[in-house]
Amino acid sequence: MLSGVAMTKTAALILALMLCSCRDQRPPAPSAEQANRLNDAEAMLNELATNEEGPANRSAGPSNSSD
Repeated sequence: MLSGVAMTKTAALILALMLCSCRDQRPPAPSAEQANRLNDAEAMLNELATNEEGPANRSAGPSNSSD
């Protein structure tokens, strides 16, 4: 079994690892200018997506190609 000192060191190490894993690691929030640019870019992408044609018609119809 572990001695009292070894158990204390082990408990301290486990506690330190737990505290490090709980640290907030999110990136900082964008500035007002960056947020405006992101919103503009999203609006442009949404506009492009609504203007695009859908996928090609792949129905089983007659073919004009000859083999």
